[in-house]
Amino acid sequence: MTDTAANPGRGRLIAEALDELAWHTPAGLMRLIRHWPAGRVSLVHLDVLMLLADEGPLPMRAIAEALGVSQASTTGIVDRMEQRDLVERQRDPGDRRVVMVTLSGTGRELIAGIATERRDRLASLLGELSDEDLAALLRGSRALRMARERMLAGSTTAGSAAQRSAT
Repeated sequence: MTDTAANPGRGRLIAEALDELAWHTPAGLMRLIRHWPAGRVSLVHLDVLMLLADEGPLPMRAIAEALGVSQASTTGIVDRMEQRDLVERQRDPGDRRVVMVTLSGTGRELIAGIATERRDRLASLLGELSDEDLAALLRGSRALRMARERMLAGSTTAGSAAQRSAT
């Protein structure tokens, strides 16, 4: 890796890249969600929807842990989401004491709609780029993804090594 202090041009490039990437803000996503046909979706509800979309049905305890809130707060959150038909509660067939939360059809449609809307907007933006700029963006995006994967693999390896040395 090149030290940015030894290479000020690289530091400037990184700063400019950060400025360019910073336009992808959560505020833009929130504007989209506020005007969603199904009505407003709060950040907490969106967080739960994305969690369930990624992980599948989860017990209330796991949702509480993921959100960093109490189970009582999670119950209220899930109650409101259930009233809006975004999620459903189901008893775990293996342990009837455990309440599992799953996406409803409406919740799945909302997640799919957000993904479609995002993809359509990106396609529109990409359509404005020249072939040369599009190729450069693709090359840079792939490099960024690969760097992220290397970092994640390194942190997983480092975390595993730390766990092994602690035992």
